[in-house]
Amino acid sequence: MKWGELSGNSEDLLYWILWFAIGAFSEGDLEGLLQRMFIRCEGLSGDPGWEFEYEPDACSGHYVFSADQNMSGIFPSSRVYSVQVVKEAMKESMLALVNKYPERAGDLQKLICKYEL
Repeated sequence: MKWGELSGNSEDLLYWILWFAIGAFSEGDLEGLLQRMFIRCEGLSGDPGWEFEYEPDACSGHYVFSADQNMSGIFPSSRVYSVQVVKEAMKESMLALVNKYPERAGDLQKLICKYEL
């Protein structure tokens, strides 16, 4: 995966939103984003018109990712993803970030291990 590119499948919405979420936190507190998502199970929203939230269920819970279709160009504008799919997408996105910023590889690898991505 290359940072900021979509593969054209059902996970495009997930990656599109993660691209903005990681981008917003990558300069400062990427660990804060990971804590928010995987420890506190909190949602997040931002520009341009995206949001995600965690919804607990009887098994392990899931995330609902939504975006303004006029901004993302992705249909449908809302999708449900399992925790495991979100973790895998986060890992892949962070590895793409390593390729873009190799000087941050050590820190990003530590976060991937710490949050079991």
